[in-house]
Amino acid sequence: MKEVYLAHLSLPDFFTVRFHHLIASQRNLINSLLEDRTILSYALDIERKNLYVYIQAESEQEIMDILSTFPIIKEVKVAIHELAFYNSAPVSLPELNLN
Repeated sequence: MKEVYLAHLSLPDFFTVRFHHLIASQRNLINSLLEDRTILSYALDIERKNLYVYIQAESEQEIMDILSTFPIIKEVKVAIHELAFYNSAPVSLPELNLN
């Protein structure tokens, strides 16, 4: 059974040119993982120091396998936390306006 984990990625203090070049491919991968619901949410704090990724997986090893595909993975520090529960607002379709 899949569980939800929080992956906390600490970003580097200074973004190198190399790191900046990785950002576009990182966003493309994240969008793909969001579409297939492997990643449930992805957030960056206002100081641009921490990424918070909620991931659905069978094990911590599967989380590491997913994170290892991140283009920025060699530039960040990772902490993984298994969650007791994960609640989110229900996703619904927008209200239709027939005018």
